[in-house]
Amino acid sequence: MKKSARPYICTLMIALCTSCSVSKFIPENKYLLDEVRIVSETKEVKPSQFNSYIRQNPNAKWFNLVKIPMRTYCISGVDSTKWINRFFRKIGDAPVIYDESVALKSQEEIEKAVRNMGYMGATVHLDKKTKKDKLKLAYHIHAGHPYTVRHVAYDIDDLLISDYMRQDSAQSLLASGMLFDVNVLDAERQRITKLLQNKGYYKFNKDFLVYQADTTRNTYLVDLTLRLLPYQRRKEDLPQKHRQYKVGEVNFLADDEIMSVQEETLAEFDSLRYKEYNMYYKRKAFLRPQVLVDFNRIRPGELYSEQDVQNTYSNLGRLRALKYSNIRFHEVNGKDSTQLDAYVFLAKNKNKSMAFEVEGTNSAGDLGAAASVSFQHRNVFKGSETFMMKVRGAYEAITGLGGPHRIM
Repeated sequence: MKKSARPYICTLMIALCTSCSVSKFIPENKYLLDEVRIVSETKEVKPSQFNSYIRQNPNAKWFNLVKIPMRTYCISGVDSTKWINRFFRKIGDAPVIYDESVALKSQEEIEKAVRNMGYMGATVHLDKKTKKDKLKLAYHIHAGHPYTVRHVAYDIDDLLISDYMRQDSAQSLLASGMLFDVNVLDAERQRITKLLQNKGYYKFNKDFLVYQADTTRNTYLVDLTLRLLPYQRRKEDLPQKHRQYKVGEVNFLADDEIMSVQEETLAEFDSLRYKEYNMYYKRKAFLRPQVLVDFNRIRPGELYSEQDVQNTYSNLGRLRALKYSNIRFHEVNGKDSTQLDAYVFLAKNKNKSMAFEVEGTNSAGDLGAAASVSFQHRNVFKGSETFMMKVRGAYEAITGLGGPHRIM
């Protein structure tokens, strides 16, 4: 009759909980971090939103009851030269000793996060309770009164950009009555930046969009103005109007050896012109031009679009004949030029591969072995078509039939 393993497991659990001392691993005048909590007096400010800002957490509990990994670590002795002590320390979890500087950093980050949500006067206090050599820590959030946006205005002196923003105003994240949430304000800058980058503004980034916030004294209301800064590559440069760029030539460079785009570099490669696209390669083109054109979304003569670039990356990533792809843009030389030439770098993947597998079989007690050989070609007709062939053989001893039988 089989004996149950439950008594042994219970015995081990009791031993881990009672026989090992944590105190020997706690330095003098230090505390074991036993518990960490976040407490908020404001319903809208949920404690769970700030768990990621906690830089020091207590040892993990199994089933929310016992800190088994820490207890396992504490079974070891103080002599780290003994292999048994090193073993228990390796599989266990060292006691977490409370660090005041880390707690203060977490306090600072939580306070900043609450203020960014619109509670500009928020404070966070540490509440520490000690018992013997253990410490329980609580972060108490006092959010205070939230600031709300009373009015939203736009100061956009570029008529074309202003028109694009107005056409897309239904997607705006800004509205009167909203909380003065810094995260939402930044998300709106990113949204507008993405919009303009898809409308030809190749050099645009969110730093060209800034907010001006005016508060009325003794109120919690904010008048918000979103301003567009002129284009400046460096601070000392003269302010310029933001330029819209169009795609000029689109070039495919199908070779691993091309690391940079230069006139003399391209002269070393064979080339062909297919429709409106240039193809450069060495030795032999490993993909049909039509395949590259079909998977490409960057079109000559169209406005630059970051979304087209990402869609092209995504499409090319599905071609198993490619190891990776890289897309770069070069401005066409010339005064006030707003043309970008695109260079699509294509690294060839290994076309052919073979794999050999061995496995054991057990069919109702009949033991045997099996082996398989597979062959794969990832670019059969230069269109990234995949061909795969697999041959498998097995040998199994079937009882009751007078001897082993080979099964294919």
